[in-house]
Amino acid sequence: MNWNRTAILVLLVSLGLSAAPLTHASAADGVVLPLPPEDQQELTARLGPGVVGQALPSAPIADVSVYFPLRERVLTYRVTSGKNAGNVQTLKVVKGIRPNGSTAWRVGLSPSLAAFLRQTASGDLLIPAISDLDEGVVVVTTPPNPFLLGGMQPGESRTFSQSVAVNYLDDPTSRDYSGAMNGKYTYVGTYQVAVPAGTYQAILVRLSYEGKVGPAHTTDTAYYLFAPQVGVVAMVTQENVVAFWIIHIDSKSGKVLMSAN
Repeated sequence: MNWNRTAILVLLVSLGLSAAPLTHASAADGVVLPLPPEDQQELTARLGPGVVGQALPSAPIADVSVYFPLRERVLTYRVTSGKNAGNVQTLKVVKGIRPNGSTAWRVGLSPSLAAFLRQTASGDLLIPAISDLDEGVVVVTTPPNPFLLGGMQPGESRTFSQSVAVNYLDDPTSRDYSGAMNGKYTYVGTYQVAVPAGTYQAILVRLSYEGKVGPAHTTDTAYYLFAPQVGVVAMVTQENVVAFWIIHIDSKSGKVLMSAN
């Protein structure tokens, strides 16, 4: 599975975990984890200087809904890097209703890219599929990509392996582009984040993976910064599924939150 545009996309949740060494502190104090230099460099390049600031005390992710409330809303982002840099994108969190009465959620990652969310019984949010309407493509990952996982400690990583299928809407049975990915989902820590919408204490999640979809080997890293009661206040993801996964062109971009309604 694998996440944004496709960065998001290829990230799935296989419950083999590998916990990084942790420094334990009291719940009140939390643990402060400095941002690794390579992450700081990438986030500064993609989001801009001063967006991700000082490290703050981090607590375990006890309740996923605090960081990504499942409610319909409209979020406006400014694109900070990539071919659409300078553009403003309005993205939505939308609820659908299945025939059996259950809810289904869709999250916009770009004007044409949408991630479909599935919530587990324990509250985790997973992405089983991502659609790219501009390219007429749906990417399905098995098991699903992790979006936000509960119970994680600051600095903890969970590894995953998954199969990836890229399906064209005009020929959904075609399996010309498929493959397998290995990845790592890491709760990096908590940081002060300054974006046009305001200043937040946000948790940083890193999704890194490598594998083959189609004929070529690929690697990527995506970042999501989640603020309590708001959701994603900044992100670095792929913008074009076909360009990245099939043609193997880097289409990564950064986005920062301008407003949330």
